[in-house]
Amino acid sequence: MFFILSKILLFLLNPFSWILICLVGIFITPKAILKKRLLITALVIFILFTNYWLYSTCARAWQPKVQHPTYNKTYSAGIVLCGMTVTDAKEGSFFGGNADRFLQTCRLYHTGIVKKIFISGGDGSLMQDKPKEADFLRKEFAAQGIPDSVLIVEHFSRNTFESAVMAKHYLDSLHIAGPYVLITSAEHMPRSLLAFGKAGMEVIAHPADYKVVNSNMGFADYIFPNIGVMAQWKSFLKEVVGTWIYKLTGKA
Repeated sequence: MFFILSKILLFLLNPFSWILICLVGIFITPKAILKKRLLITALVIFILFTNYWLYSTCARAWQPKVQHPTYNKTYSAGIVLCGMTVTDAKEGSFFGGNADRFLQTCRLYHTGIVKKIFISGGDGSLMQDKPKEADFLRKEFAAQGIPDSVLIVEHFSRNTFESAVMAKHYLDSLHIAGPYVLITSAEHMPRSLLAFGKAGMEVIAHPADYKVVNSNMGFADYIFPNIGVMAQWKSFLKEVVGTWIYKLTGKA
């Protein structure tokens, strides 16, 4: 039930959905004053959630500080969370926008920081009809010269909390002691750290795939709407609200 409700909530956390609801309300309500208020609301949502400066300010405050981690020791395993692939109509899998998780994991192994790689994640779709992502990543890691003997694959988890529980079970059963390096997107890291801590795992954060960095912004970033920013808000709000839900439901 929690998994299904989380997917419904994701739709409601999309600013575009809010605008769409306002527009539908404009067409179906007979009251002129309500039409006006809904139109103003839709315009305010559009202006706020297409502003890059506002989004970048919130994202930088949420995600871990941009840095290049340095390590003075090696770790028994790196835990990489799935959520970086897309699937076509023929059920073929391809890397998506969060593929830096994969690249950072390869780097950690090839530089000797982690000895083993725990791949966590199955099918996160509502209908559970997609290929298992961890199985795809296993093949891709092998293609990068990483021996199958160092890969530990778990393809049953559907969300971050389940990944944490599964990682605890697998690594404990294999007697692989922590602390472990946790690799996931910077935006996703705060919720992940809470979930893994709740599961009783000691992890070292290795953020990847930063959505926003400390770069110089031009005049247009402050003033002109950027429709692409609205899609970024959906992901950001998912993490913020998801973190609070995890806390309220005892998953973090």
